[in-house]
Amino acid sequence: MNCVNKTKELFPAAARGAKKLAVALSGQAAGRWALRFFAAMVVLTLAARGTSGAALPRVSLATPNRGTIVQKASTTAEITAGESGALELPAGVTVRAVYAAAGQQLKEGDAILLLDLEQLQDELDSAKATRSQQEAQLARLSASTAPDGSSVTSARQSLDRAKEDYTRTDERTAAAVDEAKASLASAQTARDEAAKTLEKLESRTDPAPTEEELAAARGALEEAETALSGAKQAVESAETSREDSMLSAKRSVENAESSLAQANEAYSQAQASASLTAQSNAAEAEALRLEKEKNDEKIDLLTSLVEAGGLVSAPRDALLTVCTVEQGQPCPEGECLQLAKEDSEMLVQFTLPAEQAEKITTGLSVTVTQGSASAEAAVRTVETDEEKETGLVTAVLGEAAAGFKAGTAQAELVFSRNAYDLCLPVSALRQDGQGSYVLAVEETQNAFGLSFTALRVPVTVKEVDSGGQYAAVEGSISGGVIVSSNRAVSPGASVRTEE
Repeated sequence: MNCVNKTKELFPAAARGAKKLAVALSGQAAGRWALRFFAAMVVLTLAARGTSGAALPRVSLATPNRGTIVQKASTTAEITAGESGALELPAGVTVRAVYAAAGQQLKEGDAILLLDLEQLQDELDSAKATRSQQEAQLARLSASTAPDGSSVTSARQSLDRAKEDYTRTDERTAAAVDEAKASLASAQTARDEAAKTLEKLESRTDPAPTEEELAAARGALEEAETALSGAKQAVESAETSREDSMLSAKRSVENAESSLAQANEAYSQAQASASLTAQSNAAEAEALRLEKEKNDEKIDLLTSLVEAGGLVSAPRDALLTVCTVEQGQPCPEGECLQLAKEDSEMLVQFTLPAEQAEKITTGLSVTVTQGSASAEAAVRTVETDEEKETGLVTAVLGEAAAGFKAGTAQAELVFSRNAYDLCLPVSALRQDGQGSYVLAVEETQNAFGLSFTALRVPVTVKEVDSGGQYAAVEGSISGGVIVSSNRAVSPGASVRTEE
């Protein structure tokens, strides 16, 4: 009863059909109405699925594709006029004539002033003489200061010879001792044999030895004992001679080692002194090289002016911004002539957070837009303010840039462009205790049509663009992923997709 009432509440039309079916069954054949009953059940099931589908979260999908993740920054910039460049003049040379004034627009080759040619030539000759002296002095300072190591080599050779003599003396005297000991052993054997011969002769009874035989045997024993005594003395003499010779050879080695140590110590001291001299020479040579570089630059300048007859001309189309020379007066020190390009270079300045400024390198291209004008500028400097945690960037617009003026503009920098195989909207990324993931939609076909299930797919986030719109990921993603929904969606939930 409760189920019927529930059915009436949820599906009024279906309830009415069931009622009619019940009435019909009471008056019709059971088989025919059983078929109609099952058909009615199908209708009820479809109606139930339709109502259930309307309650599912509605999601929008996006398919991950190969793409490029861009890191960039956009900010307001200020355009200012560029700096003037100095035109170098030789200080002290008299100005004979002045043909231009500050604020005058010059064309390439236009005369600016005339310098005293004779003074220029004198200055050039003096500068060349100075260069010759500098080159000679540099050659002297660059000469080797290494100490002479011949005394160490000689002492080492003497030590080697002393060691060789020691070895030869050892071998020679050892051989002499061995030879004397061998003679002693032979003399001992001869004496022992002579003693045995005499003993046998004295103990013989049949026939008894004659006096001549006994005298001969005794004489042989005496000779053998005399020879044995001489052999013993020879061994003692050989051993004494060996000791004396080895002591003398050892002292020669020790003397040679002492001489080598003294030579090494003297050489080390000479090296230390030479090192200090070399350091002093190197410092002096470096200072002299800097002076020579300046003198060489002066020679180049004077040579060009002498070749031009003392005439100073505009090297390019330019505005003469500074001219402090006077006719009849020597050229002053410093930048007395300054030129600016006719289309003076334009500087673009803007600030960025320190973390972005740190990514900028000299020469990086900046897109500058002002009104309808747009051009590329190259970064010249980046100055970081640690207290404010910002960086001041100065870039230079190219010579071909046109349509710009001093004032506000927009600047855009691209730090990097990285291509990835899988890029998707950041809204598709989700996070839980296990890490980052996306919800892919699995499509299943059944008897009642298609059904869609949200599946958790782990991903690794490689990079997110500076705008926070798109991300590059790694993971096993197939098909579309959920980027938005009208209600919360969790892994495993059934969903319906936007048409």
